[in-house]
Amino acid sequence: MPIHAFQATVLENKKLTEDVIFLSLSAPKEFSFKAGQFITLKVEKGEEFRLKSYSVLNPPSEKGKIDLCIKIIDGGFASEVFKNAKKSDSFQIKGPLGHFVFEDDDKNKEIWLIGGGTGVAPLYSMLKQNISYHKGKKFTLIFSVKEKKDLFLHEEFRQLAKKYANFIYVPTLTREKWNGATGRVQAHLPADVENKTFYICGLKELVLETKEVLIKKGAALKQIKFERYS
Repeated sequence: MPIHAFQATVLENKKLTEDVIFLSLSAPKEFSFKAGQFITLKVEKGEEFRLKSYSVLNPPSEKGKIDLCIKIIDGGFASEVFKNAKKSDSFQIKGPLGHFVFEDDDKNKEIWLIGGGTGVAPLYSMLKQNISYHKGKKFTLIFSVKEKKDLFLHEEFRQLAKKYANFIYVPTLTREKWNGATGRVQAHLPADVENKTFYICGLKELVLETKEVLIKKGAALKQIKFERYS
């Protein structure tokens, strides 16, 4: 798949939570990617710039745009630019990049998507792109955040679970009790890992610990796909 370089304009910028924004950017018609891949943006402030990479949120079937979920860090170089980005502002884009992609020829019948915070973005893209095409597979998403107020896309995942009988949504909170699941993602992994493929995305600690637990349960390395965020 060719790597493109282009100027993208802001289509929409809105808050999803107190520290996560949804940023939608334009993309040329010829831009294509695989669910799970990321793009790199050149973020400029005066004469300074930074290159920042983000997983694409929308599925490849949604053409002409690139949706991103971006965690905002107070005082962060890129965060301040993204937070204040207005419609028609532009960014230089390069992509698609990355090998964390959904494997269409996977013979396993269960797909487990495990994400923490904005690490759920590429998993959302995979789910939206593939759930209706692979009705013979069972999809389970474990989505971990600290508190209920940190859950974004929550209602959309709930609606997908209602629409598709082969999708189970497990949001879990690590720092707040509620009527749903609690604790870290590792507590909600299946006891039996046979005939399952695991896609993991999030901060380094979440990825490494989840991978370690799965291997201890007997999962082979080829069953585990992951993307680590810094």
